Amino acid sequence: MGIFYRFLTFILPPFTFRVFFRRIFYSNLKKVPLDKPLLFAGNHQNSFTDGMLVGAYLTQPINFLMRADMFRNSIARFCLRELNVSPVYRFEEGLENVHRNRETFNWIYDVLKKNGNYVVFSEGICVQEKRLQKLRKGTGRMAFGAEEEFGLDVHIVPVGINYTYPSKFRKEVLINFDDAFSIKELKSLYETNKAKALLAFNEKVAAGLNRQVIIVENPENDTFAEQMLMMARNNTIHPFFRWKFDDDSRRAMEKGICDKINYMDIRDREKLNLFREKAGAYMKLLQENGIRDENIARKLDYGFLRYLTLVAGLPLFVAGYAANLIPYLVPRIICNTLIKDLRFYSSVYMAVGTILYIIYFPVAAILSVVFLGWWGIPAALAVPLLGYAVLFYQEIARERYHTFRYRLKKLTRPGLIKELSARRAEILKEFEEYKSV
Repeated sequence: MGIFYRFLTFILPPFTFRVFFRRIFYSNLKKVPLDKPLLFAGNHQNSFTDGMLVGAYLTQPINFLMRADMFRNSIARFCLRELNVSPVYRFEEGLENVHRNRETFNWIYDVLKKNGNYVVFSEGICVQEKRLQKLRKGTGRMAFGAEEEFGLDVHIVPVGINYTYPSKFRKEVLINFDDAFSIKELKSLYETNKAKALLAFNEKVAAGLNRQVIIVENPENDTFAEQMLMMARNNTIHPFFRWKFDDDSRRAMEKGICDKINYMDIRDREKLNLFREKAGAYMKLLQENGIRDENIARKLDYGFLRYLTLVAGLPLFVAGYAANLIPYLVPRIICNTLIKDLRFYSSVYMAVGTILYIIYFPVAAILSVVFLGWWGIPAALAVPLLGYAVLFYQEIARERYHTFRYRLKKLTRPGLIKELSARRAEILKEFEEYKSV
């Protein structure tokens, strides 16, 4: 296991992910047979972040596959090897290189022999949309090869990786593991017809992913689906400071909404169009009046204490923001300036932010001790804590600002608020009562 990987597993889950993601829903890990050689087959939306998230809370080291063109640079090759990443050669890298996958497969088999694992993205492409791409055959070839050559009982675990907004800071990610299946279930079919066995393998993986991934089949429904998902999310109030959840109810709720939209798209377009019109009109009315759906949806508890927190916590916010100004601004500036492909935005953001803070914190600590003496030690330790607190302060400030605007609107135009509330309740009630069979 590479030293870089050891370091990342120490830093990413408790620190980097906690800062970048507002919440992580990581569920059904108990389904994973960790005592078996494993291939995690996930959907792919967010570059290197996907693999790290899948393996973040496993009790064993995680290994990855990445397209071979990422290994062209000698420095990149060294770093990726240290991160337990192996190259996979696709047809896009040239037919003359495909035979080099044999070397990669040997590395994979060596890991699987020790009941290790690999994260693979069977779609073979990273796309930021709520749809699955056609699965390639490489994952099946790995699994069948391990069983054929070494008799390994490889278990394949489909895993759904779902983001609310994959390239945005302080949003949410939902990861859920499906039931594993053994490659030995398809052994007899593979011995008689390899092509059919590979097809059957992909069908089983696709079935697992379809159970776990939030999918909007028709791109024309993306906007409507997001509107319905946003309203459903705003109906829920999570514990404010809680960050990680071992609960699949959130993903199941979002998937149920999108599955219903997919059903209507095929069986009941007239009803779907009616829902789209109502939701679109409701969202337009919100936007025209500068009101947020979350304010129509719910009244947060302890509102007075939230205002009090803003006032009392202002000095700490200013201190925390000033002390962390460089690590706050630099990752955002770099990504906004250099990253044109949003598939890499969050991965680069987290990488830059993590590396920068690893350098920044010791420097800040040294300067604190130099200028403040022994008092510099607690001052230095307070820097990251105050920096983390700033994120929550900003969230409360934004929420109180929009709540204040909403209450002003409620005083000056109560009829508008009643109309918005009625429209929202009607849309959700009719959508919930609609039965898809």
